[in-house]
Formats: sequence, C-alpha cells, structure tokens
Amino acid sequence: METANANTNANTTFKVCIDCGFEDLMTTKEISSLANQIRHCYAANKKSENPVYLSASNLGDASVTFEHLAKVNNGFPDQWKSRGFSCSAEPLDKIMRMHDKDKDSLVYLTSDATTTLDHLVDSKTYVIGGIVDRNRLKRTTIQKADNLGIMTARLPIDDHLQLVATKVLTVNHVFEILLKYRQYGNDWKRALLDVLPQRKGITEVEF
Repeated sequence: METANANTNANTTFKVCIDCGFEDLMTTKEISSLANQIRHCYAANKKSENPVYLSASNLGDASVTFEHLAKVNNGFPDQWKSRGFSCSAEPLDKIMRMHDKDKDSLVYLTSDATTTLDHLVDSKTYVIGGIVDRNRLKRTTIQKADNLGIMTARLPIDDHLQLVATKVLTVNHVFEILLKYRQYGNDWKRALLDVLPQRKGITEVEF
C-alpha cells in the first residue's frame, strides 16, 4: 500500500530525468561516482513525502553506470521500478520521440543557462546532466540541450545565497533541492540551505 501511495503521489507532480549520455567523456572513477549519486537520488526519492517519477536515459545494461548500479544494488533496476524509477538504454532525444514528448515539456538544468528557474511546473520533466567533473567538461550539458532544442534553466542559487565555493552541484544535490523545494511549499532558500553542504561557505542573500 505504501508503494502504491508513493507512485500515486509521484504521478501528480513534475518528473526528473538523469541524462547518462556522457560516459564516453568520463573516467571510470567518475562513472562510479555518478552511479553513487544516482543511488542517493533514488534513496532520497524513496523516503520523500513528495516523491517524483525519476528516470534515466542512456542507462541500459551495456553501460558502465548500469553495471556499477547492478553490482551494488541487488535487483536493480526491477526493484526500483516499484518506487517510480525507470531507465532506458535509449538517448534522451529518442525517448522524447518514443513517448511523443513535446520539447516544451522538458527543461535541462544547467549552471551555464542564462534563464533562472523561478518555479517548478508539474507538467514538465526536468533533466539533470549525468556529469561528475563539470569543471573539466564545462558547457557540455548546455551545448547538448541547445543541439536538441530543449530549453535550459539554472537553479536560483544567486537569488538566495552567496557561495564561497563553486556553484557546480552533484546530481543528487540538484535532485534533492527539487524535492525539498516542493516539500517546503515552493521555498527555494529553505531547500537550498537544507541540501547544500556547509563547506561551500554559504551566506544568505538579504533583501
């Protein structure tokens, strides 16, 4: 019953897709780290009062990321599916066509975007690029989104916080911020303060 309720709740809110189509650009260590971050996303979604449907593109049984996940998690991905998770070996653009998705229903989240994300829309799917070392692979996600014709946006970090360290976040941090935003009644500042590590030297922006 708990699982059924979780899936029902997930069906009433926005969706999140992790784009795992960057394996050829990453090291084995980085891919292992990505797999760990995806596990954190699943765990956060599983215990959330407001779960969302979480999917991953380019994540088939031939991928190294899939191999890492299956090695550590018995029953992956079948056992995860009951918790609103799905994955496909197909790339993001093909999945869009398969499900007859309008590009306007997708928003690719990237710190390189010029548009700031003001509010999460329940009818949209928010895409998180599955990249670990974003400083080494600068602008990779926004270039992909532009090539696919998908709108981009960045989290409103600068509107609410000042960070001493880099604004580049892990996949699971971005995902958890989206979950917390909804949990805290659409409060970006509270969500950001709750999720971001204190080592980033956070200072609140005063208005």
